[in-house]
Amino acid sequence: MFVLALSVNLIFFIAGILQGILLAAVSYFHPKGDKSVNIFLSLYIICVTALMLIPVVQELFSWQAMFYLMPFPLLIGPFLYLYVRSFKETITWRKTWPHFVLFFVFLVLDYAFIPSLFTKYPASHQMPEEVLLNPVSNLRIGIRILRNVQMIVYYLLALRALTSYQKSIQHIFSEISRINLTWLRWVINGYLFLIISLVVLFYFVFQFPEQFNLLIGINMAIITPYLYIITIKGLTQATLWQMKANGKKENIEKEFLQAEAIESSKKEQDKTQSPKKQPETKIDEIAARILRTMEQDKLYQEADLTLQNLADRIQLPSYQVSQAINDGMNKNFYDLVNSYRVEEAKRLLLDAKNKDFTILSVGFEAGFNSKTTFNTVFKKFTGLTPTEFRAKQKDRLFSEQK
Repeated sequence: MFVLALSVNLIFFIAGILQGILLAAVSYFHPKGDKSVNIFLSLYIICVTALMLIPVVQELFSWQAMFYLMPFPLLIGPFLYLYVRSFKETITWRKTWPHFVLFFVFLVLDYAFIPSLFTKYPASHQMPEEVLLNPVSNLRIGIRILRNVQMIVYYLLALRALTSYQKSIQHIFSEISRINLTWLRWVINGYLFLIISLVVLFYFVFQFPEQFNLLIGINMAIITPYLYIITIKGLTQATLWQMKANGKKENIEKEFLQAEAIESSKKEQDKTQSPKKQPETKIDEIAARILRTMEQDKLYQEADLTLQNLADRIQLPSYQVSQAINDGMNKNFYDLVNSYRVEEAKRLLLDAKNKDFTILSVGFEAGFNSKTTFNTVFKKFTGLTPTEFRAKQKDRLFSEQK
């Protein structure tokens, strides 16, 4: 009966692992995906799946076989971090290899010292207590602590890269709902939860080996839904260069680097109060041209307006336009365009001729491309939703008429 229960559990565990491999394959080979981005998501999924594989290998083979897989969790953090970075830049081998140094060090140490344990202690499903007291094991415990520190470091790096990304896109796009990676913050925080669960799992596996199947089942119940969600979200998330019609990846990367430079310069300027890079008169002149063009041509009504579109219209380099908006108006491109859209929406909502217009039609007319974005941005600038604003104005007019 015990053997039967064990077999059923192992089949369940192996099925979960195969699901992880399948999800990784779907992420990479999806026809509408960007392989240069999805490869890191796929590798991240594979490495997270390895967390389920390690204890299963111990149960199927021996504690010795499990030791050979122990370095692989060191790849999870780097792949997550590189995945976040790949949304804005091409990740080359030169950028990649430094993040794998610790993994290779751990791998070499394991393969150098583990054989001495294997010859001294017999193979079995349960690790002998003497193994944990061996000096080699003490060295591995130290490395395991280093591994946990490495995971925390990559959590912080991924979080910082995401925050930088979300700030920088506001210097390039006027509509960011399709590229707002709030979901990726959830993925990163999920990674932190996996780190915690990994530490707790290994502690309980060693302390309560008789509860092995239950502990691994709990681990799989956490990891499997997480993998499904990040796969689905990852496949539906557009990269920067997929947001523009006929947009070249190299050009988008250049724009993004300029946006990051401006954001970094702005932070430095706030700290040091250093003078602006361009002469103040030139900044004011460019800012005036921007405002004049926005108002005369009503560019804000173009739902997919980008910084490059505006720069092309006033025939100036995009970095000068972005710097003029930031330094001359103390705004980013996103806030500039959407402030015009909100003012246009307010005008339309107050116009008696538009009393029969729906909120959505007003939003479209002002340049927004969805009701959700319209509501969010309108409330950001006015403190009210469009519906609340219209109702408030009706109440005010009614009061005045009385």
